[in-house]
Amino acid sequence: MRARVLSLMAALALAACGAAEPNPYPAEARTHFESSCPPDSAVCSCTWDNLTRTLTYEEYEAALARFREEGLMDPRVTRARTQCLERHRE
Repeated sequence: MRARVLSLMAALALAACGAAEPNPYPAEARTHFESSCPPDSAVCSCTWDNLTRTLTYEEYEAALARFREEGLMDPRVTRARTQCLERHRE
């Protein structure tokens, strides 16, 4: 019984490590993103994927507005980009 419980806990832990599903974003958001970060770049594709899995569209828009107004980037955006830069050294 104990082994069964431990196996179930391990399976749940592994399932929790899977990537989140992307949040829905309008097509215009991706087009705008790609105007400054080309889709044929592995770093840019990875960054877009990370952003859509990490931030809702509303959070992404708020991060962009904050950057335009205050010059401060949301740490989640910075983290998404940094992870991709490390993963895809060009």
